[in-house]
Amino acid sequence: MARWLPAATGEWREGWRIVLGCALASATGVALLFFTFSLFLLPLAAELNVTRGQLGIVQALIITAALGSPVIGRMTDIYGFRPVYFACTLIVATIQVTTALLGSTIWHMAISIALTGFFSVGSTAVAITRPISAHFRVHRGKALGLVAVGASVTTIFMPPILQEVLDAYSWRGGFIALAAISVCIGIPSVALLLPRNAGRAGSGVGAKSPPPDYGFMKVPDFWFMTLSNVAMSTATAGAVSQMSPMIQEEGISAATAALALSVYAAGQFAGRLGGGWLLDRFEPRRVAFLLTLVPGMGFIVLLLTTGLAPAALFAAAMIGLQQGAELDIFAYFVSRRFEVAKYGTVYGALVGIGWIGNAAGIIGVGLLHDATGSYAIWQAFGAVALLVGALLILPVRLPAREEPA
Repeated sequence: MARWLPAATGEWREGWRIVLGCALASATGVALLFFTFSLFLLPLAAELNVTRGQLGIVQALIITAALGSPVIGRMTDIYGFRPVYFACTLIVATIQVTTALLGSTIWHMAISIALTGFFSVGSTAVAITRPISAHFRVHRGKALGLVAVGASVTTIFMPPILQEVLDAYSWRGGFIALAAISVCIGIPSVALLLPRNAGRAGSGVGAKSPPPDYGFMKVPDFWFMTLSNVAMSTATAGAVSQMSPMIQEEGISAATAALALSVYAAGQFAGRLGGGWLLDRFEPRRVAFLLTLVPGMGFIVLLLTTGLAPAALFAAAMIGLQQGAELDIFAYFVSRRFEVAKYGTVYGALVGIGWIGNAAGIIGVGLLHDATGSYAIWQAFGAVALLVGALLILPVRLPAREEPA
């Protein structure tokens, strides 16, 4: 056993600090903006005098994360998580505050979203899951799940609070609030909790990173995972990008739509925590298949019901369940299938290409609504996309599990 690999019985001795620090970083990072952005849609559309479809195109410029993911993923392989996270979080917070103070046109918003997309990768799963995958082996799924629930917890409680901020101070106050949360909570948490060598260069002790090797892109399993990620992201990104107006269009109030985002986050919480636990204990491909296929019911419920708040909330929870499990699934599969020393590079590439799905979903849902005046076509498409994503997971080959020492 490599000297940096902790015995199963000792994984949590130092690991709890890594998990807690990464969970708080995830909870206060750009994921919070991504999952609550639908609250900003109607105020932004009104002030900037644009349609939802036009704003959806601007929102899709966050696809610059596709460029940032392999670059920043590689940086975490070389320099470790902490410095990359600190730099990226400060840059994104600066962008948010500048946009709040100076933004007045759709072009300003476009530049802000594009820059945020690239640098925000430092506070996403591409970077945050690296210390976990480097430290944990036997309890990796559980640790990934615990980290992932950080964003779910804040997204459960933040939408109603953020809606109050938006009502009182407009979308500008909302942007400043999100920047303050990441700087005042996320950065101190990582600085105080994570060991300085956590997850550095795949060794946990700052060993020299190997030169870049992109041979993994010739491996069919990488493409099965990547295409599955594209399909899943298309469905869930489209849904969450317009969750609030989608619920309101059912004849339900804005306050209930904000509650739907909280329920969505509760579904995420269950998917992330439960998904990690299940991946550690059962055949991972079957777990991934079921955690992707079953939540497709959320899209079916939205499609077949109108004006029923309980049904809308149930649908939001089911879609959140899938999106929550998605992070566990791909972080777990990459760390099992490929070398940990290349984790940031491989996962960054997978996520980077996966942003094609995010962009397609964000743009598609808005444009379809502009063209048809309804979200129905998108809801049917979302169910089919999750089915395709579930099927693509099944052929992935995984090595045998490592048993406790």
